[in-house]
Amino acid sequence: MSDPFANLVTKSQPRGRLGIPGRPFDPVRIGFLVDFWMPDVYLQKMYVEPILLAFEEAVAEGHSIRPLELVVERAFALPQSRWENALHGLRRLREAGCVGVIGPLVSDNARTLREAVNQEIQLPCVSWAGTSDWQGEYCFRLGNGGCTEEGVLMASWLAHRGITRIGVMSEISPNGQEYFLAFRRAAAELGLEIRGVETITQTPTDLEQRLANLRDGGAEGLAYMGFGFPTSLMRPIFERLAWDPPRIMTTAFQFCYANPAWMKALVGWVGIDQVCELNPLYARFLEKFEKHYGYRPHHPNTVPVLAYDSGRVFTEAIRRADGVLTGWGVKAGLERTRFSPSYTGGPRTHIGAAPDDHNLFHGDWLLYRRVVEENGQAFTVFEGTFEPNHQEHGRA
Repeated sequence: MSDPFANLVTKSQPRGRLGIPGRPFDPVRIGFLVDFWMPDVYLQKMYVEPILLAFEEAVAEGHSIRPLELVVERAFALPQSRWENALHGLRRLREAGCVGVIGPLVSDNARTLREAVNQEIQLPCVSWAGTSDWQGEYCFRLGNGGCTEEGVLMASWLAHRGITRIGVMSEISPNGQEYFLAFRRAAAELGLEIRGVETITQTPTDLEQRLANLRDGGAEGLAYMGFGFPTSLMRPIFERLAWDPPRIMTTAFQFCYANPAWMKALVGWVGIDQVCELNPLYARFLEKFEKHYGYRPHHPNTVPVLAYDSGRVFTEAIRRADGVLTGWGVKAGLERTRFSPSYTGGPRTHIGAAPDDHNLFHGDWLLYRRVVEENGQAFTVFEGTFEPNHQEHGRA
């Protein structure tokens, strides 16, 4: 059965520009590598529609003289399936004539695909992955978080609140290790004392004992590093242990937006997020989306606005490709992008790249939100942005 989301085409057409007389320009194709499973409706409304909105705006405003086409390739890979599925998906997108790809989305796949992207595929791939191991000539990152960055942000949040004795819970995974290495370094620089480290699987069977160990070790605050499922089980455990520490977690926090039960389970947690009401462009995105599609996307939620910015990244790159609509031409267009407005992140966030800098987000692209509960309803509120800790020789 064919994929119902394959070959999605914008409705808008270029205004008054033709190639060969009487024949319109062929469309420019951008691929979307979906490397983890999600329901069809979620894929359509949270990912595809925001990307297509960015494409249609670019065409309607005359920023692209060609129609823009999104080719969606489902290629479920790590952590649940095989990494080769993602590689085969990239090959199919290249064969379909795509000149760039949004994806991979998962860090595990980004690590394993890096060599193939740079040596074989040679299409600019804009990944949402958080790993710093995604790098190379054709690897660009518009991160849905950043493992190294988040380790620093978590340590800074604790230090700013005077919480110096920390308990760490870290999952056995490449991301868990990358988070912890960055956190440990930042903690040492900020004078934080790690009183205990509990290394767990993503589905631990002794979670209560692990939390009790950290409490009994004198931890005043808790930092969680990993994919995050165990955090959804902790609320009753904290109550049984009579322990309510200030606690912060990675961008796994954002799963609460897709699951009301998870949202309620995370009451009291602070997490790293990317949606901020103080960014005036975020409200503008919600308004434009509602005007175009007749409904407003789930708010607040990072996914649709990040998908929209992912589409915009490629429309900006195509504008700057100087008509060279090939993989290396669009790559050059990405590298010429500077100070493009970002609808994701805080008010000082912007998007840009350079030949030696493929991290597209700059400024307050990561921030803090907290889950609170009122009248039985759980929701997130903006907690703040990163603030440097001014200290010398590791002492605040």
